[in-house]
Amino acid sequence: MARKTGLEAQSSELRTPAGQRSRRLAPIGRLQIDRLDMGGLDEVIGVMIRRAQVSVFDDYRSLTRDLNVSAAQFALMRLACFNPGINQTVLANTLGAEPSRMVFIIDDLERRGLLKRLASTVDRRSRAIFLTPEGRKLHKTLSKRVERQNLRMVQRLRGDDPVALLRMLRNLATPI
Repeated sequence: MARKTGLEAQSSELRTPAGQRSRRLAPIGRLQIDRLDMGGLDEVIGVMIRRAQVSVFDDYRSLTRDLNVSAAQFALMRLACFNPGINQTVLANTLGAEPSRMVFIIDDLERRGLLKRLASTVDRRSRAIFLTPEGRKLHKTLSKRVERQNLRMVQRLRGDDPVALLRMLRNLATPI
């Protein structure tokens, strides 16, 4: 019999107390935990938003794997498509990302010929971001897939109100 790793050995000892709710969890690496007491984490808004985000991003990756465009790259492309000439600082602020992270994303998209940086006509210190024709074509393809993904995510709401959910998420994302 193969020797169990520390985590595998621990998992076999996990027990759900009688009468408490349990959830079936997805595999963690090779390890699968069948029942785990969430200890109330499933009622902590931040934890549940993070779990939902992971699920949505996993679904996005399954729909776009062949195009090799991350969700962050898609978001950047969407903003550049609807705001030609947008600068990197505005992109970073809008997406809630570090400006240095934007540099890596923009560099990759530029290297792939999907966007270009030009000298800004407004501020000589900044660069204006534009999608290339190839970038606009890929953005259109991605947009169709993201629309399908939105429909799939609405189905997973199981009849709950997607408009209300989006309104509540926007409220959470906007400081008071």
